[in-house]
Amino acid sequence: MDTKLIEYLKEYLSKNDIDGLVINSTNEFLVEYNMLSLNSRYYVTDFTGSTGDVLFTNNKIYLFVDTRYHEQADNEVNHDYIEVVKFPLNKSYFEALTEYIPAYFKLGIISTKTSKRFYEKLSKNLQAKNSTIKLITTDPVIEYEAENLSRKQYNVFKVGEAITGVNADKKFEILKEYAGEKFNIIVTSLEDIAYLTNMRSYDFDYSSTFPAKAIITENEVNIYSDCKLGQIGSYYNLFPLKNFEFDLKKIEKDIIYIDEEKLTLQDYKLINQSNKIRESHLKLFKTIKNVNEINHLKKCFERADNALKVIYEMIDSDKIYSEYDYYEALIKAMKENGALSLSFKPIVAVGANTSIIHYTNPSKDKFLKDGDFLLVDYGGYYEGGLATDTTRTFIKGNPSDEQKKAYTAVLKAYLNAYYNKYNKKSSYFNIDKIARETIEKALPEEYVFAHSTGHGVGISVHENPPRVSSSDAGKTKILENTVFSIEPGVYKENWGGIRLENTVYASYEEDKIIMNTFSHFPFEIKLVDLSMMNDYEKYYYMKWQAAACVQ
Repeated sequence: MDTKLIEYLKEYLSKNDIDGLVINSTNEFLVEYNMLSLNSRYYVTDFTGSTGDVLFTNNKIYLFVDTRYHEQADNEVNHDYIEVVKFPLNKSYFEALTEYIPAYFKLGIISTKTSKRFYEKLSKNLQAKNSTIKLITTDPVIEYEAENLSRKQYNVFKVGEAITGVNADKKFEILKEYAGEKFNIIVTSLEDIAYLTNMRSYDFDYSSTFPAKAIITENEVNIYSDCKLGQIGSYYNLFPLKNFEFDLKKIEKDIIYIDEEKLTLQDYKLINQSNKIRESHLKLFKTIKNVNEINHLKKCFERADNALKVIYEMIDSDKIYSEYDYYEALIKAMKENGALSLSFKPIVAVGANTSIIHYTNPSKDKFLKDGDFLLVDYGGYYEGGLATDTTRTFIKGNPSDEQKKAYTAVLKAYLNAYYNKYNKKSSYFNIDKIARETIEKALPEEYVFAHSTGHGVGISVHENPPRVSSSDAGKTKILENTVFSIEPGVYKENWGGIRLENTVYASYEEDKIIMNTFSHFPFEIKLVDLSMMNDYEKYYYMKWQAAACVQ
């Protein structure tokens, strides 16, 4: 931790007449996986998790983390300076932050790193406390670290129709048919830009996107980027990124569609108030995959499955390997099997570390010994820039009865969630409910299922929508050809954790919805207690293992 940075920020509060400052983990494009070298929150706290923001005050630094990061945050931060605020699965960061802001508090937020939706919700809540918000247009942490930051170069390439199924011009024509005769769609989500253009880059960690924004009208798509993109399509025009602000300001007395979760407050304030603002549904277009995309993902996951076999080989070896050894071997195997980049930093955890849901710092000193769990959560990008995501929990040697019971409970949750009889009225919430109730019936409360049952998978490994969760966001109908994960898990601190994840797609068969898995990697036979399963679960388990053996 850089104590000089802490003192610099305290002086910053005083100079700007504010009591506290929100320090974000994201960047000006509101990405989920921001590189640590560009992550302001990381510089302040040393916390390496992908999400989790900070409330910085003169007296305390508050780091807000959800259930996936409770243990990891405790392990990584300096508690003399930082208080880890752990909020549960049923509470949002917004709610937790609001509780920590007292009455008559002057809060600074960085408008280039805050979404319009978040700002409006926060502003409304703070008004009730007679607290105020001061907008700040530049990030003081990035300014402080400026000498250490280097300009990123992006090599952007076009993905062919054999994978995308539809060229960029056709995507625009479909969008135009949906939007109507006259419109402006503001696009600042990098995943949406990548989808629209069929362009990708692997130069930003854990992403296949590139920096760009867009303004779409009924006649054309204007792309604003400093990357060399080349010819995209006949409807597409290219401009420097700096032109976006000027062109957005020019739109007057028109209809503008925006995504309030992805549009920064800074960009929103550029919009002339004479325009009619409506919510954009552009992100739904990339949610439903076409046949070419699904067939491409099948090939990607086949290669990902082949890479995971190296874990079995190492576990069965007489040699004792560390977490880091498994981590390095997995990444090497992924690249040997065609992965061009990683869709997130692999989670490779041994023993008690498996209870840390997003454990991302594999140790050279933590070795896998007999009776230890090994949890591996990994994903990659291949030629098409679509992510893979799979998790398996292994055991070295013979498991204990407790390990078998917990593993089998998670397996039962997966099998029931995957093979359940869904219909066209079913929602992603139903999938989560089945998995959660199965675990609750099988295990006592000390085993915590501390995350949602799944998430969308696409250009981003955490694509939204869909969300397979117990929240309101999960209460939308399961759509055909949506791709998402099913990943139940249980965790007990200082004991370990188990997670089993497969990425699937939904298909319609008359009124039924059928789940189709992309991964066919087998489950860990040694950890399965068949006596805990009913006849249907045994059948589903045998069916899965038999199909895995055929692959």
